[in-house]
Amino acid sequence: MSRTSWDGIFVEHPVRPVPVGDPLSSLVASIPQPENEILRPVGPRIGYASFWEKVPERTWSGSAWNLREGLRRMSDTVDIGVEFSTVVRNALKIAHARYSRDRGRLTTPWCYSGVTDAFIDRALRRGFREKSQERAIDAVLQVEFLASIMPVPFYSYADCSWDSLFATVARPEMYADLMSLSPSSMMRRRDRQLGMYERAAGIIAMSHWFARSLVEQSGISPHKIHVVHPGFSAGRTILEPRPVRDKPAPRRRLLFVGRQHTPYAFYRKGGDLAVAALSVLRREYDSQITLTIVGIDDSEWPLQSPVPDGVNLLGVLPPGQVARLYDEHDLFVMPSRQESFGIVFTEALSRGLPCVARNVYAMPEIITPGVSGALVDGDDVDQLAKAIVTVLEDDNIYRQCAIRAPQIAAYFSWDRTARDIAGIIGREV
Repeated sequence: MSRTSWDGIFVEHPVRPVPVGDPLSSLVASIPQPENEILRPVGPRIGYASFWEKVPERTWSGSAWNLREGLRRMSDTVDIGVEFSTVVRNALKIAHARYSRDRGRLTTPWCYSGVTDAFIDRALRRGFREKSQERAIDAVLQVEFLASIMPVPFYSYADCSWDSLFATVARPEMYADLMSLSPSSMMRRRDRQLGMYERAAGIIAMSHWFARSLVEQSGISPHKIHVVHPGFSAGRTILEPRPVRDKPAPRRRLLFVGRQHTPYAFYRKGGDLAVAALSVLRREYDSQITLTIVGIDDSEWPLQSPVPDGVNLLGVLPPGQVARLYDEHDLFVMPSRQESFGIVFTEALSRGLPCVARNVYAMPEIITPGVSGALVDGDDVDQLAKAIVTVLEDDNIYRQCAIRAPQIAAYFSWDRTARDIAGIIGREV
């Protein structure tokens, strides 16, 4: 499907970014001690609830797995999550297969069905009972979009909600089409989520932006909401930390990273804008500038026009290889039209790589213009190209990113995230 078929689908989100400024100016105090100096606190026993993918380590782009491991190091945490056998997964996929006009193929939104919800609820209750026989579980932490009601105080950790997602497009029905769901099914899931919020002991938001969305769009009391930024995966446990190398001028190597499953996903991440900006840059700034795109290969190119000169497609890569690409490139560019948090930006900054992103959602909580990169407004390709040039030519930004990289890596770690979440639950239970 051509890029133009997605033009105009996204609208300016009504929930504006929270002007928190430089994330390190007030958050460095939250950086934990080195891992071998962390003492396991005495606190409540936490049941960890996730709907695990077929490869559990990939669940929620690795966030669910890494958070669980961090919590196990910080507290008495037991897994009560849900794993479906291959037989059950395949049966649900076949039962819910449907043709998507937007994607031009069969899709199966089985993860969002009422039958799947019932399976998950039953499995969570069973896991809770089994683990409680060993020692009582004091609280449950549910991650991503799980919305089950638990028999003890329970918390939700997520980066967005159905209400926040509806507002990314002109009408909720449009988002239902993108998700291959019927509007009624999607609204049922939204109501189920609101019911969970009402009963939950607390909602832990990945960003200040999402916390604001919970208050303004879902009517949640701010007293129930906590903000805990997530950690990241690429490179932290795959590669040993090393000094950030110098990135001297001329700087010409741009990088774009995103899991691309459909043309819509490429458009949502602003991939079309990055490609268009590259053409402007090669024509008006430097004919040798290049753009490496991770997440799609030659067979999956989503735009109608051929792959332009200067674009290098690498397909899907493991975290360790992505971390090396941060080290080898000069600027990370991803002007996402919809990005609930943007862990990929923290990954880049932790390797000393400046970023150009969009001034919406939680991206301003990560990137500080003039310090760690630049933020752009809207779909203006010329503005994006100008921002890229401004950062590429600013030696001070590169010095600051190199200096700040160890602090960024320490703060955006799953150990710090786990410690903060365990502390919230420990204080309240």
